[in-house]
Order: sequence, then structure tokens, then C-alpha cells
Amino acid sequence: METVMKNLDQQYAALNMVSMISRYGTEQQGANARDAELLTRERLCRALSMFELVMQRIKSFLTCDPIWEGPPPANGVMSIDECQEFHRLWSAIQFAYCLPPTKGEITIEQCYGEGLQWAGCVIMTLLAQEKRFASLDFSYHLLRVHEFDGQDGNVQGIDLKQMIKRIKVYRDLNNQIFVILNKHLSSSDILQRQVREYQPPIFQATQA
Repeated sequence: METVMKNLDQQYAALNMVSMISRYGTEQQGANARDAELLTRERLCRALSMFELVMQRIKSFLTCDPIWEGPPPANGVMSIDECQEFHRLWSAIQFAYCLPPTKGEITIEQCYGEGLQWAGCVIMTLLAQEKRFASLDFSYHLLRVHEFDGQDGNVQGIDLKQMIKRIKVYRDLNNQIFVILNKHLSSSDILQRQVREYQPPIFQATQA
């Protein structure tokens, strides 16, 4: 393994940013590059990362405003028809950009790459809404219906086959992002999953 790493270091030595900055930059820039490399190596060796700190900061913004979660559900369990939580808003946004682009139209991934998807998934994860999103998302519902009936064609100018293809791409991307977020945040206090207990329904005995 050490031999492989040494060979890789030699192969990509010309791409080493520290050596390039030291060679072509000023003395101060070279010193800054060496300090940054040292700091990065120390942080990685000690398993330190700014990721959790950034997630905690974002969560503090989300939890201080009730608009992200909406009022308590009317049924005491989960809002179904109401659109008062962030995951319902994100579901509508995702449905809009899963529509096949028209000729010459710039797609959302061409504008923002995966950044917009990461933003939505991060917010839903920090609000503990990713499971509700997976259950109630409009695009996922359309995908499940399509897997059942297999209907393709053109409906009101929308190519269903192309739309289903885009939905699958974003579904897989969402799942990958959720896995990464839960993997890195599961050991911290950021993802505090609240276990809810519900009183079972009580039926009054009918008199004969």
C-alpha cells in the first residue's frame, strides 16, 4: 500500500498545489499554502471536520423559526393534505424541475449542478422530514404509479418517459445525499430523533 501511495505521489507531483504556489507565487502565498496543508493534514488525522459545525449552524437557523416545520398536525400524527412543512414545498419544487426541458431550455442541473439538491436534502434531514418526503413526494408518487401501469406517451405536451427518467435520477441522487448526511451526522447530537408514542384508539362497546 505504501508503494502504491508513493507511486501516486510521484505521478501527480506536478499537480501539488503547495509546490506550485511556492514556485510561482510570492513568499507569503507559499507560507500560507504550507500552513493550510499542515492544518488540513492535522484535521484529517484527528478526524476533525467543519461539516458538523456547519450543520449545527444551519439547524440553529431552522429551529428558531416555526415556518420550516409548520403548526402541529391536525390529526396529531402527520400532515397529509396540508402543505405546511418544508418537505411539501421541496416536493413541489422537485416536481417542477423533473419536467422534461423544452428545446433550448437550460436544465436546473446545468445551472446549479447538484448544489440545489444538496440544499434541499440538508434542510429536510436537519428537520427530520426526509422520511415524510420519501412517502409523500409528488414525483415519487408518479414514479410508483408508472411502475404499476407502465404508461408512456405524451400528456398535455409532457413526455412521460423522459419525466420518469429524470425522476429516477433525482430519486437516486436524493438517496445518496441522505445516506451521506446520516452517515456523518448519526454519531453527533444534530440528528435527535424524537420517538413519539400514540394512544391506541378506544372503541366503545355497543350494547345489544
